[in-house]
Amino acid sequence: MAELTLVTSWDDGHPADRRLADILVRHGIAGTFFVPAVNGEGRPVMTPGDLRALASAGFEIAAHTRDHRRLTGLEPAEVREQIVDGRRRLEDVLGMPVTGFAYPGGHAGRHGRAAAVAAGFAYARGTEMFRLDHGPDQFMLATTMQFHPHGWPALTRNWLRCGGGLGRLDLACRLAGDLDRGLAGLLGIGRRRGGVFHLWSHSWEIDQLGLWPALDRACAALAEAIPPGRRRTVQGSLA
Repeated sequence: MAELTLVTSWDDGHPADRRLADILVRHGIAGTFFVPAVNGEGRPVMTPGDLRALASAGFEIAAHTRDHRRLTGLEPAEVREQIVDGRRRLEDVLGMPVTGFAYPGGHAGRHGRAAAVAAGFAYARGTEMFRLDHGPDQFMLATTMQFHPHGWPALTRNWLRCGGGLGRLDLACRLAGDLDRGLAGLLGIGRRRGGVFHLWSHSWEIDQLGLWPALDRACAALAEAIPPGRRRTVQGSLA
């Protein structure tokens, strides 16, 4: 079997991230949590105490704008404000540098990538799926799969929006329908090919859809397949 690194990342900083973190700890899996200062869509965000507790437990806390605003269509000054102010507020809470960033909705827009670079982030993550590597751009990192029961329309949109390609299509075909079967299929390919298996999602969606037992099974399967030394945060996987 080829060498495979496991990365998990979780967007929006919802309070259900605390339950998610407990599952990760139980299985010995690292994680990166992308957290906005507030969520303009009305969902709650973890308290400062929660964030500090996750950081103390070894999880990476990374930025996700100030208000969880999609950057597409914003003027350059607004993009900079969302990115820079969101990072500053998070650093004030944690008392440590924040080096990672994720674009809300996965879209950088016309100005997001340049603003993330100018802000001094080490990387930025998008939502391209069906890859077993980070992709060619450290400021638009790719993923392998979202832990969400997407149907063919959503999977096809991601495949087309992010450039298509037969290699990505092969992985996408494993994901339609059952999450257990889809993850097992992708994990099997990953163990043969090697690379980076990057699982991401939102804890509030997992809660809303009742996917906690499925997530626990997924984490157990990943932990069984990938040794502890290869389970990393996003930042750790780039080192």
